[in-house]
Amino acid sequence: MRVIPVTRQLRRARLAVSVTFLVHAAIFATWAPRIPSIKQALNLDHEDLGIALGGLAIGLLVGTRLTGRIEKRGRTGVAIRILLPVQAVALIGPAFATDLVTLTAALAFLGLLGGMLDVAMNAHAVAVERLYGRPIMSGFHGLWSMGAMGGSAVAALVARAGVDVHIHFVVAGIVCAILSAPFLTGLLKGDREAAITGHHVEQPQSGRPPVGILVVVMLALMGFGSFVGEGAIADWSAVFLHESRDASVAMAALGLSVFSGAMTVSRLIADRVGAKFGPVFVARVGAALGAVGYVIFLLVPSAEMALVGFAIAGFGIGPAVPVVFSAAGNTRTARRASVLGPVVSAGYVGSVVGPVAIGAIAQHVGLTWALAIPLAFVVLIFFAAGLLGSGAGSSQEELNPDIAMSAHGPANADG
Repeated sequence: MRVIPVTRQLRRARLAVSVTFLVHAAIFATWAPRIPSIKQALNLDHEDLGIALGGLAIGLLVGTRLTGRIEKRGRTGVAIRILLPVQAVALIGPAFATDLVTLTAALAFLGLLGGMLDVAMNAHAVAVERLYGRPIMSGFHGLWSMGAMGGSAVAALVARAGVDVHIHFVVAGIVCAILSAPFLTGLLKGDREAAITGHHVEQPQSGRPPVGILVVVMLALMGFGSFVGEGAIADWSAVFLHESRDASVAMAALGLSVFSGAMTVSRLIADRVGAKFGPVFVARVGAALGAVGYVIFLLVPSAEMALVGFAIAGFGIGPAVPVVFSAAGNTRTARRASVLGPVVSAGYVGSVVGPVAIGAIAQHVGLTWALAIPLAFVVLIFFAAGLLGSGAGSSQEELNPDIAMSAHGPANADG
């Protein structure tokens, strides 16, 4: 079997995808910390803000579906080169909103672009990962987490310095667009990406047979559950610590920090573990650790131990999303060379529906019981992890030699 070398062009493609993940995260992380300033400037109440954020959520979800045709054709490089700078500039829109309607519209547009880019960049990551022949998807998502933390930290410092939102968003948007542009030239060319990911009509994705609808549904449920788990901690950890564990406001704010930090670390090391033991091992052990973390913070009546539980939960479920996305990108049906688009969409549905459902259920049974819902999905991932065998990149040997040459042959010098 042919072993494909890691060429300079392939390294450039990996760097381009890495930058895309970083900037995508930084853009959204720039917006979130400035919500109070925009809310105050537009004289919005909590209900108004909920409507505006709903526009963002709807835009994200619709965006994941609009990229379907591009993802099906296996030509996401051009889309990323357009979407990333446009999304960066679209960050300016919310800053210049004049009322609830314009803010909702601006956020919906920002979300639309973000959702489209999310599918495109994950699909491109699958193509690059397949050429590497070893897991690198978790690393991309680890960089996304780093971009989110970095963007939010900068935004917090800028807000503390009293910089006007208009100036902040204009500068951030332009800087993200300009600095990312040179790196995006390294993305794979369309024909090569299509060949690598199996979107050529005459070249199926791999030697694996197409799967049935049940497998696709289970992958979607795992994606849905992963996002529910992340969204639940993001939206409810501080409230849980403050109200259910009597933590101070300052200590309660640490819940998301330790969770996100542990998740980032686990994503950055998961590829090495996956290369040695495989994606099923990564998902199953991670889900087991995640479940332990949930049990600790749900059952132990101590704020300090709750923080420990959040850290273990974040470390455990951190690799779930990248491994599930990688498996979806390498899973084909009789009609689709990849089921990544539907699985990403299911994930966004989970991020929107999950926290809202937890809040509604908490009104009746209490927040502790409501937060057991994400735990159920973590258990699902544990038992369904066997379906992720196609994740973390198909081996290089599975690529047709002709396809491999089309990806790394003489034409790769054109950059």
